[in-house]
Amino acid sequence: MLGVFKNLFDGSKKEQSPEDKELKLKVSTCVILLEAATADSNFSPEEQEKIIQILKSRFQMDDESVKELIDKSTVERENTTDLWYFTNLINENLDNEEKYNLMELVWEVIYSDGTLDNFENYIARKLLNMLNLDHSRFIELKMKVKNKAETA
Repeated sequence: MLGVFKNLFDGSKKEQSPEDKELKLKVSTCVILLEAATADSNFSPEEQEKIIQILKSRFQMDDESVKELIDKSTVERENTTDLWYFTNLINENLDNEEKYNLMELVWEVIYSDGTLDNFENYIARKLLNMLNLDHSRFIELKMKVKNKAETA
């Protein structure tokens, strides 16, 4: 199975099936969420649970499928030097509204443990630029999630 997964990301230019494309988008989304959650070097139980909840909801996945996706994404993340590959896939395949939805999920992961660390803020700002998002909407999403987290 890992060999099949590795082949998805080997950079080959052959035509991709819709299933391959969908898997790449799932992995890219998961990698981005993991990056946000671990930016402060503390992957809290709240952040882990939030990522699981997001993946189950967003991709209609069961527990085992989510675990497998997180495992695959962790391996892929470790074998890649930066986020460009993943954000590029997102940029090529999602429209602006879908990218803003993803950014809102990033903020939800970051605020799930009740804190915003400088490193988490840095990663969020890096994603702002890499996903070509509007700064004012980015801040609007941040404040929306922060306010919701504070009242929860």
